[in-house]
Amino acid sequence: MKEQHITIQEYANHFGLMWLSGDREAMKRPIYEPTVNRPGLELACFFDYPRSKRLVFLGNKETAFIKTMSEENINLAFDFLMNDKCPGIVVCNNLEVDERIIALARKKNFPLFVSNLRTNDLFIETTNFLTEELAPSVSLHGTLMEVFSVGVIITGSSGIGKSETALELIKKGHRLVCDDRVDIRLTRGKLIGKSPELLKNMMEVRGIGIIDISKMFGINTIRDYKNVDLIIELTPFSSEQEYERLGSKTQYKDILGVKVPLICVPVAGARSIGDIIEVAVTNFKLKRQGYDSTHEFEERLNELLKRNG
Repeated sequence: MKEQHITIQEYANHFGLMWLSGDREAMKRPIYEPTVNRPGLELACFFDYPRSKRLVFLGNKETAFIKTMSEENINLAFDFLMNDKCPGIVVCNNLEVDERIIALARKKNFPLFVSNLRTNDLFIETTNFLTEELAPSVSLHGTLMEVFSVGVIITGSSGIGKSETALELIKKGHRLVCDDRVDIRLTRGKLIGKSPELLKNMMEVRGIGIIDISKMFGINTIRDYKNVDLIIELTPFSSEQEYERLGSKTQYKDILGVKVPLICVPVAGARSIGDIIEVAVTNFKLKRQGYDSTHEFEERLNELLKRNG
């Protein structure tokens, strides 16, 4: 799996940082780690435990300590911090930056910024932002819906009726997250699905074309993102195919190391797939709460066999 990253330019734009140093090429430096480094030991010229890939924050304590440092130690410390792997340095609290640091950053063409946010606030916001942006991700072909508060990806071969089924569910009051392509990130152990920016709120209906769901059915019929809880795969109905009758066997699809329950629903002309998906989701929720209708049926059957045996 390819290691996720964003550029220091994207990070700076997101947080509205004030630029002090670094040209366009320097702004392409990648950020790979969702944590930051507050360099107490490095400022003391102790370099045995480098955190070279992390974004560096300088707050009140670091800035106060820098004022006590000699020019020789500043050069040693910041030559170490401003290495090829470090994405950049952010001075927080809108603090004044030592001119010696600015000069060294410009000499090394190193990204240096100032933020008006407090150090702890920027630390929390940065960790949350980078945790999401750098999370492992994958894209799936399908339609992601919120059905009875459950995140459901409707998959199947091209032309099977995924978008038409989603449209039926929207008219029933359920909400669309994205159609055609689902971008999924693994964040804090949960799979979060959202739409690519280009396809947001849009749906392709064969014979009609592209429609804007939010404009046609209202803003309350869409969601920006949703946890991926269940996958429903639409398959062409075949009289020769053996289908699950009791529902005792649970299938799963592995997405980024997480096993997501998978239900195969055969598509035929007389079947209302929207109704079937609502039933499947309701049954899924009951199972999560501990009630299994298959188990209930088997117990009734066993009890009947005992009475008649």
